[in-house]
Amino acid sequence: MHLKLRHLEVFHAVMEEGSVSKAADRLHLTQPAISIALSRLEDMLGFPLFHRSKGHFAPRPEAYLLHLDAELSILAVEQFANRARLIKQGGAGLLRIGALGASAFGLLPQLVARFTADNPKVEIDLRVRSSHQISYLVSNGQCDIGLVEAPVAAPSLEVEPFSLPCVCIFPAGSPLEAKDRITPRDLVDHRLIGIQDSNQVDRQLRAVCAEAGFEIAAPVHGFFFAVVRRMVAEGAGVAIVDALNGCLPLNDGVSWRPFAPEIRYETALIMKAGAELSLPAQAFIQMIRDEMRMCAILPETVRV
Repeated sequence: MHLKLRHLEVFHAVMEEGSVSKAADRLHLTQPAISIALSRLEDMLGFPLFHRSKGHFAPRPEAYLLHLDAELSILAVEQFANRARLIKQGGAGLLRIGALGASAFGLLPQLVARFTADNPKVEIDLRVRSSHQISYLVSNGQCDIGLVEAPVAAPSLEVEPFSLPCVCIFPAGSPLEAKDRITPRDLVDHRLIGIQDSNQVDRQLRAVCAEAGFEIAAPVHGFFFAVVRRMVAEGAGVAIVDALNGCLPLNDGVSWRPFAPEIRYETALIMKAGAELSLPAQAFIQMIRDEMRMCAILPETVRV
């Protein structure tokens, strides 16, 4: 049986309008065309749908049983066409993003809010994972894009690196607030909160402090920059974090200053090599690029 959408449309119109003539007017067809379409539909089904006699035309019980299914089928096709149109225009779809903590807390919430305001029909699935897990998800097509720590060594991925400055964060009202920038010497008298010993920021911090002649230790580690900021807000100490998380205006009682010598946080946007990205993914990637460029340069004023 090879039913055609036109057969269902004719059947539905006749059931809705109650006559062949009215259905013909509704579909802008002739009455013979309507009658032929109904007859072909009945032939394919193998049973009649209407009583036909001189001056009398009425649906059989079988027609009532099939009417709702015909209507749902037509609506499904219309929904398919509408969704396809939105996808073509970039207004619908599913965007799957993998991100490690630094981006998931400091960057993506605001971007998702802005993006969904303009694209309410695009579904977004944000997964917070380690860089290794995100690379696996993107390379296997389970995520469209990922934000990970650099460097990235995977031939199956396209990598777009970003380099962000790091800042020193501390509770508002701290003596550090009087300084224009924070140096290794300034950290000596403060309890330092680290990320983790193997993290690139912690490694750089130990190196620049050792070069300056100061030995520092971080008795507390937070793993995520956002978690570290929360501990700073509670008065647990000071920390060196990326500008994404350090410079956010959260009104949480945390202030920041540039750190010298400069420490950089290297991150990267990854995509599956050779993959054709959807329009929503392309638009979101551009938002990431724009925001990363802005974060790469610290604001002129640091009085927060």
